[in-house]
Amino acid sequence: MNILLVGSTTIAQNSNSPNPVALEICADKPTSFAVLKNNIDNSCFQPISLQTLNQTEYQEHILLKVEIIDKKKKFIVFNKKIDSVKVFFPVTEQAKTFLSGRLVARSDKQLLSSMEISAIEVPLDYNYGQSFYIELVSSQQLPINADLEILTEREFEQNKVFIHHQDTIIHSIFQGMLWIILLYNLFIFAATKEQVYVAYSIYIFGFSIFNAQNSGFFSDYIIPNYPYFSSLVRIFGLAAAFLGHAYFTLEFLPKEVFGRFWKKFFHAYIIFVSFMTLVYIAVMYGTNNLDLYTKLSKTIHALMMVSLVSFLIYLAVKRWSDTMTKYYLLASLVLVLGAFIFNALQAFGIEGAGVIVEIGGVLEILIFSLGLGHRMKNLEKENARILEEQNRTLEQKVQERTQEISKQKEEILVQNEELHQQQEEIISQRDYIDTQNKQLKTANTQFTDSIRYAKTIQKAILPMKLRFQQHFEDSFVLFRPRDIVSGDFYWIYETKDQQTGEDTTLIAVLDCTGHGVPGAFISLIGFALLNEIVAKENITSPSKILKRLDERIQESLRQKQKHNLDGMDVAMCAIKKTNSYKLADYEIKFAGAKRPIHFIKDNQLCEIRGSKLSIGGMTKKRIVEKHSFEEQTIILSKNDKIYLSSDGFIDQNGENNRKIGSAQLKKYFNDYHHLPFAEQKKKFEEILDKHQGKVKQRDDITILGLKL
Repeated sequence: MNILLVGSTTIAQNSNSPNPVALEICADKPTSFAVLKNNIDNSCFQPISLQTLNQTEYQEHILLKVEIIDKKKKFIVFNKKIDSVKVFFPVTEQAKTFLSGRLVARSDKQLLSSMEISAIEVPLDYNYGQSFYIELVSSQQLPINADLEILTEREFEQNKVFIHHQDTIIHSIFQGMLWIILLYNLFIFAATKEQVYVAYSIYIFGFSIFNAQNSGFFSDYIIPNYPYFSSLVRIFGLAAAFLGHAYFTLEFLPKEVFGRFWKKFFHAYIIFVSFMTLVYIAVMYGTNNLDLYTKLSKTIHALMMVSLVSFLIYLAVKRWSDTMTKYYLLASLVLVLGAFIFNALQAFGIEGAGVIVEIGGVLEILIFSLGLGHRMKNLEKENARILEEQNRTLEQKVQERTQEISKQKEEILVQNEELHQQQEEIISQRDYIDTQNKQLKTANTQFTDSIRYAKTIQKAILPMKLRFQQHFEDSFVLFRPRDIVSGDFYWIYETKDQQTGEDTTLIAVLDCTGHGVPGAFISLIGFALLNEIVAKENITSPSKILKRLDERIQESLRQKQKHNLDGMDVAMCAIKKTNSYKLADYEIKFAGAKRPIHFIKDNQLCEIRGSKLSIGGMTKKRIVEKHSFEEQTIILSKNDKIYLSSDGFIDQNGENNRKIGSAQLKKYFNDYHHLPFAEQKKKFEEILDKHQGKVKQRDDITILGLKL
């Protein structure tokens, strides 16, 4: 049932004139318009006068049965705030339904004149005196005032269309003025880079959008087919106006006006407005309750106005002497009075509230513009004063500088003479330096050539690949000196076992102290001593060879007298083929000086570490304790692999300053041992290049791989 709320004053027909229309209202039950079209049931309708209808508020829904008596009446006009109006003419030649209302797209309406005029034109084939039906609906939970009028064509044109056209022209002029001021301030901002003009432009933009939506201008000409979003435009317009005003306040008034409290207040105010904008959108479009949105927004806006009035009182009491404060107070007073009058007119249902807003907005903007002009004039005066002061300072500095230049000129003449003499000395020194450079370049070339020749000599002592091929199924040598010559070298020697007389192959990788030329010299000494120990002294045991090599290095380098630490780290093994074991083909005896041996047996990686002392070098531990190099025997089969290496590969650091490390080297042996040795070498080279990147090589690098 439609519930009557309260009576209200509205437009009604003159009671003394003949009644041009007969009205009935469905008061028993909220009959659906869709049901009514399919099955017309007139039992629920009761007669009602036009005056009573227009003086009564209804809850969300009105269903009317109408008969127009006066044939001059051509237009049916409704309250423009009603969301949806449907008019059904069942008695025309062909049943017709017409739409109107605030939330109906302009393209769906019968009359396209304006979103601000909610009206239906009576069809030409309507039989006057016959009944038709009108449904008025509030989809956003607001009460309905019908404000129904039945007008002649002349009355409609004069009282509705003409007045609306006048309002449109006024709104267009007003909007044009606002946008001219907005663009002018943006132009000033582009020229001066002062934030106050941006703030003012934001405020004018928000006020313009709000006014355009409030007057219907925005709905008519910007989004005529999307009326549902007009409230969203209103929300954003108000938000921009409030934010722009707060921002403008912070930039327009002198900084000392605010004090600590009001500065924090306006920053919090900006955050609060932004948050409430989201709340308004959620309420408006989440609950679809315009009544709730209206009450909430009015409450919040009232609180904001109270805050603004409090700030104005503070300015009037504490800061009245400042000229900019006076402009701000006057403009804000106009704003507050305009808002108060606007809300009062709306509360009492008096027409013209929008005009009050426009007049108040124009006055406020003019006052603010005058304030900005005064501010710009003051800035120009201040700039002129600063410029004049700078000119005086500059003239004084020019005079002082002229005197200094005259004095410096005399000094320069004296200095020129001294410089001339110095120039002659410099030219003489330059010629001497050029001569020395040429001599150094020649010496460097000779030295480099000598080093390159030393590389040829060192390369000559290293075993060729053919020697490895004579004794092993496959092999590879990764040999990368850090400099032209290397402190690393690898060694092979064919001999017979001292005890059994069996053929024995001695293999070693040696890492001498240092690199470059010093390391190369020690490597040559080590190479010569190894050959002499095996050939002349007939020693074939790796541990004994290392023991004897240690003694000979100390003798050769006179380490007991000079106590130097030069020496070498060695991994050495003696390999001989034997038939002593049923399942084994090779006996390997290994001894190491701080270097291990890695080998693959039955597809498993194994490691035997060498002794903890290196070859050569006099240390306190070596002098006090007698030491020897341990020797271990390994039994391997055909196709098993042996790997000997220096520490250059594992100690190489990369671009992240991390070394490769022993664990990674063992992982690579385990991952790649099944590959042919040529591919293994390529893998190790790729790993080294990728890890090293652009980092300089740290030490000489040697890896020797053998397949039995």
